[in-house]
Amino acid sequence: MARKQELADRCAEIARRYKLSAREEEVLLLLAQHKTVGIIERELVIANGTAKAHVRHIYQKLDIHTRQELFDLLDMEPRD
Repeated sequence: MARKQELADRCAEIARRYKLSAREEEVLLLLAQHKTVGIIERELVIANGTAKAHVRHIYQKLDIHTRQELFDLLDMEPRD
């Protein structure tokens, strides 16, 4: 449980630093939890294209190109 809160706090910090919208912060947290775009769209009840657009905007704002870069930025280990 502490790990989940730590992850949420780290995502909130990144969101503030890179000026992500509230929705982008939600998507960032789901990405950090290793959720796929399909899962994100279902959890947030948004269209697939909208979910992909949020991911694209997050990657642009963070100046990253891969999930691994996201995990590195969040100081996380990827899942196997």
